Amino acid sequence: MKLFSLLALLTLILTSCGEGNNTDENSNGETAIDSAYCDCNELTFDEGYNHFYRFERREPFNGFCEEFHSNGEKKAEKNMTEGKLHGKVISYHDNGQVYEDEEFNMNFQTGERIIYTRSGKVKFHALYKRGKQIEVLVTHPELDIELD
Repeated sequence: MKLFSLLALLTLILTSCGEGNNTDENSNGETAIDSAYCDCNELTFDEGYNHFYRFERREPFNGFCEEFHSNGEKKAEKNMTEGKLHGKVISYHDNGQVYEDEEFNMNFQTGERIIYTRSGKVKFHALYKRGKQIEVLVTHPELDIELD
């Protein structure tokens, strides 16, 4: 009975180790890359098509990408639809604090844009519509000289 339990536990451990990766095998048995996530530095902006792509110029990137500071802290996270910034785009200071929180609709800045200091104080807060700033809610330029 102990041997059966040990074998069952070992089987469970071995089969669960393969879960959670970002690759899959295609029908040819080759490893396919998860194209819905990448490092933002892997993307290229094509001016002619007005979109970001990862592998093929005519195929716009759809998904989520991240960038990292040299110290390993997250630098940015971006959502894209049809190769365009769409949804939340969040940038971070190298200390991990949010630097900028903004929203996009198919590459047009829309909704709120908030810029924070390294310590988390709101330095700038404005509203945008189709890429144009329509109202400034908060501005504290004196916080540019904040020392951490």
